[in-house]
Formats: sequence, C-alpha cells, structure tokens
Amino acid sequence: MKKIVLMYFLLALVSNVWAQERTVSGRVTSADDGSPLPGVNVLLKGTANGTATDANGNYRLSGIPATGGALVFSFIGLQTSEVQIGDRTTVDVALSLDVTQLSEVVVTALNIERDKASLGYATQQVSGDNIRLAREQNINTAIAGKIAGVQIVSGSGAKFGAPAIRIRGIRGVNAQDPLYVLDGIIINDPTSINMDNIQSINVLKGANAAALYGNRARDGVVVLTSKSGGRGDQISIDVNQTTTMERVYILPKYQNEYGGGYDQDFDIFTYNPAIHAPGLAGLNGMPYAYFSADESWGPRMDGRMVAQWDSFTPGTANYGQAHPWSPQPDNIRDFFRTGVMNNTGLTIGKSGEKYSLNTTITRSARTGVMENTDQDKLFLNINFRAKLTEKLEVQAFANYSDSYTKGNLFEGYNSIGSNFNQWYQRQLNTADLRKYWKMPDGRYTSWNISSPTNATPLYWDNPYTYLYAAYSEWNRDVLNSKFAVTYEILPKLKASVDLMRSSRNEVFYDRRDADLKIGPAFFRTYSDKRVEDNIQGMLSYEKQFGDFSLVAFGGIIYRTNTRDYINAQTSGGLAIPDLYNVSNSSDVILPSNYLEKYKVNSYFGSVSVDWKRIVFLDATFRTEHDSRLRNGDNAYLYPSISTSFVFSEVTDLPWMSFGKVRASYAKVGNQIGVYSASPTYALGTAFAGNPVTGVPNSLVDPNLKPATTGSYEVGLELGFLDNRINAELSYYYQDNKGELLNVPIPSASGGSSFLTNSINSYTKGFELSIGGTPIKNARGLTWDVNFNIAKNYVHIVELGYGVNSFALNNAFRGTSTLGGWDGQALARRDSEWGVIVGRKLRRDENGNVIVSSAASTLGLPLTDANQDIGKVLPDFTGGMFNRLTYKNFEMAFTIDYQIGGNFMSITRMFGAYAGLTSETVGNNDKGNPMRDDPSEGGGLTFGGVFADGTPANVYIAADRYWKSLFGVSEQWIYDATFVKMRELRIGYNFPSSILSKTRFVKGASVALVANNPFLLYSKVDGIDPSEIGGDTVEARNNGSWVESGNLPGTRSLGIDIRLKF
Repeated sequence: MKKIVLMYFLLALVSNVWAQERTVSGRVTSADDGSPLPGVNVLLKGTANGTATDANGNYRLSGIPATGGALVFSFIGLQTSEVQIGDRTTVDVALSLDVTQLSEVVVTALNIERDKASLGYATQQVSGDNIRLAREQNINTAIAGKIAGVQIVSGSGAKFGAPAIRIRGIRGVNAQDPLYVLDGIIINDPTSINMDNIQSINVLKGANAAALYGNRARDGVVVLTSKSGGRGDQISIDVNQTTTMERVYILPKYQNEYGGGYDQDFDIFTYNPAIHAPGLAGLNGMPYAYFSADESWGPRMDGRMVAQWDSFTPGTANYGQAHPWSPQPDNIRDFFRTGVMNNTGLTIGKSGEKYSLNTTITRSARTGVMENTDQDKLFLNINFRAKLTEKLEVQAFANYSDSYTKGNLFEGYNSIGSNFNQWYQRQLNTADLRKYWKMPDGRYTSWNISSPTNATPLYWDNPYTYLYAAYSEWNRDVLNSKFAVTYEILPKLKASVDLMRSSRNEVFYDRRDADLKIGPAFFRTYSDKRVEDNIQGMLSYEKQFGDFSLVAFGGIIYRTNTRDYINAQTSGGLAIPDLYNVSNSSDVILPSNYLEKYKVNSYFGSVSVDWKRIVFLDATFRTEHDSRLRNGDNAYLYPSISTSFVFSEVTDLPWMSFGKVRASYAKVGNQIGVYSASPTYALGTAFAGNPVTGVPNSLVDPNLKPATTGSYEVGLELGFLDNRINAELSYYYQDNKGELLNVPIPSASGGSSFLTNSINSYTKGFELSIGGTPIKNARGLTWDVNFNIAKNYVHIVELGYGVNSFALNNAFRGTSTLGGWDGQALARRDSEWGVIVGRKLRRDENGNVIVSSAASTLGLPLTDANQDIGKVLPDFTGGMFNRLTYKNFEMAFTIDYQIGGNFMSITRMFGAYAGLTSETVGNNDKGNPMRDDPSEGGGLTFGGVFADGTPANVYIAADRYWKSLFGVSEQWIYDATFVKMRELRIGYNFPSSILSKTRFVKGASVALVANNPFLLYSKVDGIDPSEIGGDTVEARNNGSWVESGNLPGTRSLGIDIRLKF
C-alpha cells in the first residue's frame, strides 16, 4: 500500500512540474529579405537550455518556465536579438546583418585562431558539411574543386588508392605532399582522417601562410579542426548511414570485328593420337584460334565454328568442341562487378559551461569493383576539453584508425589494366575465364596457352588469377593523440604545453599461390612503424593600447621522428605449397631492415599589431636545428612578414561592404632526406656466411643544406551587397634556391654521382575566387555558389654543373625511357618545368610527312627523337561549388576542371599496336576495310613525300601502319583538359512540424549522393584525364603525365540518411 501511495505522490509531483513548463516554437527570418535562417542559436537566457533553427528557420524549445523569460537569438554575422517570451507559445524573430561580425574566424598555423580580415596572406576555409557533401571518404578528393589553387592527383577509383593534392601546383623540382595538421597534431597519413569528425578545413596556400612550420611549409598546409561538444548542455547524437554502389563508367573504345591472332588466317587442327589426348579427336580438321598471340589482328569474327583456348583445356564445358568465333563487346566491362560501400557513423556530443566532449565512431566497409578486393576501416575520435579552474584548461584528443585492405592491385604495365587494354583478344568470354581460372585438380588456366599440347601461358595468365592467386593484404593502424594544458599566468598572459604523437604501424603481406607467368610462388611481408613526437611549449600575450592592439606568442618545439622497417621475402618459390611463411622459402630468404631516427628542435615567435582593426602588421620567425644536417651547420631561420589594410573602413561606398588589400613575404625551407647529408654503408646479401657492405656510389657535398623558397604574395578581398557577393584575388611569386640534385661525375672521382644544392627555379601564379549568395528570397529559395580559377607556372632557371636536363623520374636524359619507348617529361634548364619530349613524325617545310623509300620500309614514316611534344603543367585549374535550397529540398554539386596540359597514353599506343582499339578497324580513304590486303584495296597510307620531295602514296597493311607508330610519342600525346562533376547531392530535410511529433528526433534528412557522376567534357575518348595519376611516388611527386595500364574510372551512387537526436 505504501508503494502505491508513493507512486501516486511522485506522479502528482511530476505532473505539477510539467504543468509549470511549456514549449515555445517559432520561425527566424532575415530582416533583409524575409528568407528563413537555418542554424540560428536559440537560447533561454540565463540557462544552458537551447536549440537551433532547421533548414526552414523553424525552431522548437521545451522547458520554458511558466514565468516566461527571454530568448536570445544569435548567429555569426547577424545582430543578436533578445526577446521577452511573456505568456506566448509562438515567438517569431527577424534578424539583421551585423557588419562588425562579418569576418570569419579561421584556424591558422600552430592551431592559432585568427580573424580572416586580419590576415596578410591567402587562406580558404570549407565547412565540414560541404566536405561531406556526397560522403566521400578521402579528405583530398573531398576538397577537389572547392578551393582555388588546389589540384588533385588521382588514380583510378577501381582500386583503393590514396590520391594526393597539390596546393598551387608543382613547387619546384622536388615537390612534396602538403602538411596535414589536425587540431595542432601533424598527421603523416591523411587517409586516417575521419571525415565524420571534421568541423572545418582551412588551407594555408603559400609559404607566407605556413611559415611557422619552417622546412615543412613550402608545399602548403591543410589545417583540419575536429568537432567538439554538442548542442547546448544536452547530449546530442548524430547518426549517419550511407550506402553506395560503384560501377566502372569509362573504358577505351574497343573494336569488335576481328579476333585474336597475328593475321587473318586460321590454322587447321590435325588430330594425332600419339601426341593429342583422345578428347581432342572431335576437333580434327577444325580451324583453331591463334591463342598464343596476345593481339587481335586475327580473322574476322563472323560466327564460324572455331576451336579456341578452352577447346584444348580439359575440364571446361567446351573441351574437345569448337564454338562460335564471335565478338564479345562487353568482355572487359563484364570483368568488373558492382562494388558496395556501407558507411555508418555515430557522433555523441555533450557541452557544459566549463567542458565539452565529442566522440565519433565510424565504420566504412567497401567491396571493390573487382572480385576478391575489399577494404574495411574503423575510426574512433575523442575530443575532451575542460576548464578545471578559472585559469587552468586542459584538452585530451585521440584520433584512431584501423584499416584492412585486400587486393589493392597496382596500376601500370604488366597489370590487369595492361592485360585488357594492351595485350588481349576481342573474342574472349569473361564468364568462361572466371569459371575456369583454376580447375578442381589445382591447374591454373589461361586464354594465352602456348599451343594445343602446351597449356603454359606464353605471355599472360588468366586475369582472374591476378585476383585470386596473386594478391596482397595490408593492415594499417594510426593513432594521433594530444594532451594540452593552458594556464593563465596573468590577465592576457597564457602559457601552454602540448604533448603530441602521431604513430603509424603498417603490416603488409604479398603472395603468389603457384608458379605463374608473372613469377614463381612467392610470399613477402614487411612491417613499417613510424612515430613522430612533438612537445610544444608556448607563451601568448594580448593587450589593447588605445587604438592599437597587440597579440604575441612564442615558444619551442622538440620533435623526434623514428621509423623501423623490416622486410622479408622468399626466393626460388615455396618449399611447401600453400604455406605462406618466409621460412618456407625454397632458396635463401631475402631480408632487409631499415632504421632511421632524427630530431628537429625549433624556436618560434609571432607578433601581430593592428590599428583600429583597419591596418594589420604581422611578423613571425622559426629557427630549426635539424639533426639530419651536419653539426655546426644545422640551424636555419625562416622569417615572414605580412600586412593588410581594410580600406572599406575608411571609405563610404554603399555598394561595397568589405574591401582589403594585403601583402606578405616569407622564407621557408624544404626538408632534406634522413642520412642524405651523412652517407651510410649499404648492407648487402651475406656471402659465404659473412656480412657484405659497401661505400655508397653517391658522394655528398659537405656543405649540403636545405633548399629555400622566398615567397612574395599580394592579394585583394572584396565584399558587395552586404557581403552577399565576395571575391578574392591573389598573386604570388616564389624564388626556389638550392634544390637537391644528384649530378653525374666521372668514375675516377670514386663515385657515380654528387648530391648538391644546384637547382634554381621560380614559381608564379594567381588565384581568383568569386562566390556568395546571389539568390535568397522569402519564398525559401537560396543559391550559394563559389567559382574559382588558378594558374601556376614553374620555370627552371639553372640545374648547375653543366647539366642541361634530366628526366623527372630522376634518371638523366638519354639514359632512361619509359620501358623502352621514347617519351619523357624533363626538368630542363631555362625552360618550363615538365616539358614532354619524344619522337615525332619527320615533316618537310610544308608539313608533309616524310616516308621511307627503302624497299623493306617503303611508305613507313621517318621520325626524329628528342622533340618537344607537350607539357605537363595545365594552363588553368579550378572548380565551382553550388548549393540550391528550396524550402526543405536541396541540391548541391561540385565541378572540377583543368584547361590545358598534356598526357601520354601508353594504353592507347599498345591498344593500337595490338589491334584492340576502334581506330584499327573501319574503312580507309578508298572506302575499303583497312584490314584488307593492300593489293585488294585495303591498307592505310601516310601519304606525304619521300625525302627528295616526290609525292608518296604507298598503302601498307593496317597492322604494319599502326605498329610503325609504336614509340612515336607525338601520336599518343593528348590534351588533358577536362570538366568533371565530382559530387552531387539531392536531398530533403524533414521539417520540425513532422519531427516535433517524435519528441526525440531533432533533425532528419535523406539524400541521393553520387561521386564522379559525370565526366562533362574531355578531349580524349575512353580515358578520364583526371584519373591518370596512378599510385607511384613518381606520379605523386612529378605530376600526372603518363597513363599506362590504368584501371578504368568509377562512379558511385547511393543513399545518405542523417538523424539528429
């Protein structure tokens, strides 16, 4: 009975309390045009009870006392409004612009927050929501097209590659990736960044902006800020689920008229019981395919019955039987499946008056577009801040990622891409290749068998063998952590200490199940552990002196980097089949071990002064003592100075709401490789049980030092119509001095090369960004847009020591070509960086091709080597971001483009050589099939003239025509111009009128998302110029100019669901 009475008492008490509280709702609009304002903070004054408006400007806030109170409405750039509630349940508010708040706060070098209006250098910030537009999982791909001067270097989406970005293009000869910084922590692996946890990204484009990072600043910095806390003092929960399907969308244009072989005649099979299996008797007298050829210059595919590779392969359905000689138009596309990615994210946040906590966990599971390829990633992020006393604050941050990748195939020659597009046969049936790649008795099969009695592949294994019998597995764990303490010593004087670690542990396994054409059975494993520790101590001070204000800080950073790499692999095959362990090596195990450690101690400082928030002057310095350099000459100073003038504060132009000019100068360095200045002995394979070592062939300049870059930058920033329209223009010039080069030297000197500071170059360019909100009306229609364009030019001034040019793969001109054919991108003295040279058709003064008159080469073109045929650098790069919202609907997309530049397609060259691609079929200028014999009206002609000027009109066989162009680089150079839609989002945000009925859901949206939905424009068929970067170090560091066996581009389409609680 007592329990019943107590229960009724509690119910009465709760009912009484509930009756004393009520809910207030309303709509917040713009006082300017009446349009709804999303994201406005609504707070019950004097409490932590608050919410934010939805996409339609609506809000709903419970817990309002019966006595009323006041609601405070606030948003950056708008005047804060305080409204008494009284006895109302509906409170609508119109907010006006606050021009004093229009400057955005951005995170700059060393995680310092600054007012963008005060900066004397170029930066550009993108919000986390715009980065997560289409749920792209890679940070570099996600910012493509959104920031002026940022260009992506990417390979095919068919693999799990990691694209790179270039900020302001290639900067000198020895280009590097930009520096990535997350909440002040140096991030050595950008793929470990959880996109769900990013609040904003700010790109420090030039050395001027990044000078406080010293010798890591030259190639720009990507500063990332993570989420912190929740919405108000309540626990906020964000759930996100994205499921997308991925398909190959672009392939070369193949011919479907002629099958495999070297000529158009079939051989006839003659059964011989002495050498042939009984099952082949039924093929006696049948034509059979030239399956040992890896080209498609064979007979016309007319459906006749022909014995093919599987007719001679026991265990297949066609064994001992002929089947139709017919084209397979989709045999390459059918090799690729539909990949699926599921991305699930959960973010929990909580904020109080003196603390904030944010935790994000994300799981991304992806199956690739090729069988037996998949990737699984797990991210965990924790960010905790607390104000322990009025003077003491602490922060603890951890960013962890664990990834597993299976079957991440490489791109390039001798890969799956080259199998399909460079050496193949057009009648091959993909379903049969998949079904019979490995027989139940353990035999591996191939379409490229040597002969009817020899099933050994002559050149190529079955493509499915690459997937299932020769694949890799890769585990990577990354932990980025930070613990920071800030103490206010005196008013305006603070001290802070940050302890930061970035660690990466990578384990790799590579296997080959059996002795295949690509090599014997094989197993390799390596472990690669990298750690970077930073201890940073800093003092900061700020003070107002009348119309002047001062902000200054300085400190020290102790940095330690270590790497421990161990590799071991089998040789001579596996002693026991299917046992993948290096101890199972048939021959001597091949081990290697690499250990590096170095330290950099830095001292830095910054002083910022402004007058009335109109004129700003900044000066910074960083001095670095680097153990990678020789003692006594290992300290270098990197200064910067910048100024800006907000002239709109002293002018009265009603149409201009903001105007600023800025200028800056900085000097920064370029990192030198560990042990580059101090050569080490190289360990070799033991001989007769004794260790072997040797003196390196490369000698080192005793005065070796880091390269330096002096960077000059000016800019103009404008805002119009109450900052509805904004524009920003920057021009920069960088003087690069003393980049490293291995100069060849006479062998009598005791070495083959000499490492020294000898390369001088300069970089110049401009960036223009125009954006704003051209449309925003009371009917709920809003259009946000940003357009950007940039140009970057690099000129090699001097290479030094008599060197005129060298190939950008670091081989000297004339000693290295791309696998034996002619074509190189050069760094050449007194020339633009990345000039492509190669072989061209020889022409007379009238442009006529000069052909051979020799009997053995009659009608074939003469060529000249070492000719300029193109350039790597584009003329312009840029992009455009658009977001259209109408009431609860939204559509957003990103355009990425490049104008100019060239690339060389090895795939197209080989494809024509092997008779695979569409240009090798069709009619000639006589109206006859080009593959017919020239004596019957077929063939092709170069026309042109003989060397003596006599007109030539010699027709040669089609295969000879196309093969004569192999190695003539000029014929395979293409314009790299493209326009591409990178991302697309079409969604619906559920209104609060629906969500309020649930009482728990604060926000919900559903959207159709797509990545790479459209290649809108390209000057070359069958290749996406934006995805020719590959995944090699050369491609990342020296630009994208060679497409060689690249896998096809992919696009993805899916559903994105977001819920907020």
